[in-house]
Amino acid sequence: MTFAPMTIPGVSGEISTTYAFWTGYKFFVDGQRVKPRGFLRNRLTLPGTAGPVEAKIKGGAFRAHPVLVVGDGEYTTGPPTPRLLQALGVLPVLSLLVFQGLLGFALAFGGVAINMTVIRSTRSDRAKMALMIATFVTIAVIDTVLVVALVSATS
Repeated sequence: MTFAPMTIPGVSGEISTTYAFWTGYKFFVDGQRVKPRGFLRNRLTLPGTAGPVEAKIKGGAFRAHPVLVVGDGEYTTGPPTPRLLQALGVLPVLSLLVFQGLLGFALAFGGVAINMTVIRSTRSDRAKMALMIATFVTIAVIDTVLVVALVSATS
């Protein structure tokens, strides 16, 4: 999925961003790929009009699209996300109240990853909400089945 190109003052061309579930974000300046670097792979060196421009990539659970921080300015790499979709995106974390441990965390954060992919898709907001609610219900059903199986196995 490719997002609309953006311009940042001091950068020598348009910055475009693509996203794929398995490979994550890729950044391009005038068609040339710019690879993230650093320990957390959250830094970019962009070609500038007066030399290289350093940018930091900020993400987070409540951000569907990362933000590029250049100097004092923040530039979002995708369209704005409504608050309701942001809240629904992290809803699977509530499943940790039912089933904890490694498997519970895997289900919860796997659900968040799926929901963030749904948010980044080109579907309508209603379709996105329906898919995210379906993801949460599916995780809740899996949690319930696991809890029942564990309780019946121990008794």
